[in-house]
Amino acid sequence: MTKTDPVGARVEIVPVPERVRAFELDPAMPSGALPIFGEYLDRLGRATADRRLLTWLFLVFGAAQFFTGTGVALSVGTIALAGSAEAWWLYRAYVRVPETRLKREAFRLVDIAADGLVAAGRTVGVRLPDGRWLHVRLGEAYRLLLAGHRRIWLLGRGAKVFAGFPGLVRVRRARIHDAPPAGAAPLPAPAGSASPRLDPVLAAHRRQIARELRRTSAFLLVLAAFAIWVRHDFPPTGWVAWTFAAGALLGALATAARALAHTRPLPADHWTELRAVPDGPVRMGRRGSARLSGLTMLADGTVVGFRLPKADPSMAANIAATGRLWIAGVPRRGAATTGLPGYPVLGTVWLG
Repeated sequence: MTKTDPVGARVEIVPVPERVRAFELDPAMPSGALPIFGEYLDRLGRATADRRLLTWLFLVFGAAQFFTGTGVALSVGTIALAGSAEAWWLYRAYVRVPETRLKREAFRLVDIAADGLVAAGRTVGVRLPDGRWLHVRLGEAYRLLLAGHRRIWLLGRGAKVFAGFPGLVRVRRARIHDAPPAGAAPLPAPAGSASPRLDPVLAAHRRQIARELRRTSAFLLVLAAFAIWVRHDFPPTGWVAWTFAAGALLGALATAARALAHTRPLPADHWTELRAVPDGPVRMGRRGSARLSGLTMLADGTVVGFRLPKADPSMAANIAATGRLWIAGVPRRGAATTGLPGYPVLGTVWLG
């Protein structure tokens, strides 16, 4: 059933969507000039640099402890913790943020042949038009996405490139080789489902989010324990260390609760497609999150506003590019789960 109002908003409950429109990278312009994508990369690079600066402050703090009589153990522990965080952020920047020079280049679209997609564990091989093979390490959700849509975008020249995926603004570093991954087997297409609860790509994406949240919770617990250690061995920190420890502990508990929630399947059995009319462009936050708002219409014909105050950039990009807002279940005023059928895209939208 479809309803339309004077501003053009409409709502449609779709049992089995034949074609879900999604955001795609445009090969017609330099990657740095692409709407949303270019700004996303800039903010992601700045956020990585900010976190690395904080890590260097911890390194200086560790060195200062050594010269103030706290002993070797605490100083080495501080430097080890800061060094581990620095190594992690360097790795994330290497894998996910293209070099500045690549922002002047455009993406190249590659359609994957029927026998041109294989996988060996997390390493996926894509046969390129020139007969060589692209190797890229991907999680389960991304592997299912490629197997279902069989398109990939490449950024860069030579053996080292970045790979882009349908419906996503995120990219991954990849390498080009002469042969497929050793021991690779064909990657079959996933079984499609019109149910958010049974969607294999969305389920795999939720499991990945849960794993990331558990790692974050564990890291916060380590920070809380470390702050208590600092308080006992370095008394001048006083109430600051206790406050930091309490905040890290509460953050760990909240993150663990969110991880548990993501291990459970979504209860909704159908998607509801809403026509979305944004009231402006996507706005990127300092840490790489996105903000978007506009108008949509509920099932009873009521025109309401929608807000994504802190969304996955891929979620905001899909809404802005397609003018569609997919709700898991029946949309009502308040918070609702939004996503994209068949894509690893998930978020929370506020209606009304």
